[in-house]
Amino acid sequence: MGFKSRAKKRRVASAGGKDGSAADEKSEFVGEVPCDIKGCGNWADKKAGGRKMAYDRAVDVWGSSGISRKVRKISLCKSCYRAWKKENKGQPKEWE
Repeated sequence: MGFKSRAKKRRVASAGGKDGSAADEKSEFVGEVPCDIKGCGNWADKKAGGRKMAYDRAVDVWGSSGISRKVRKISLCKSCYRAWKKENKGQPKEWE
């Protein structure tokens, strides 16, 4: 029996059972930072996998009309960031 399995048994024992009924239930995540892409209703908090990106980089994919506000760095949710990354997959990096 390794240290991980012992630690897991201790954690379960301190939680009050295998189902974790005695442990505090996690509340649903409520974000604070909305995604800056128009038509996207997701949260762009770091905890939810959000990222910040330069305005110029985002304009290449969504255009200036696709971004809700013009700031130096925009907030992107995880799905919008993945869409941006997929669009820029074949392009060379700026520093190379």
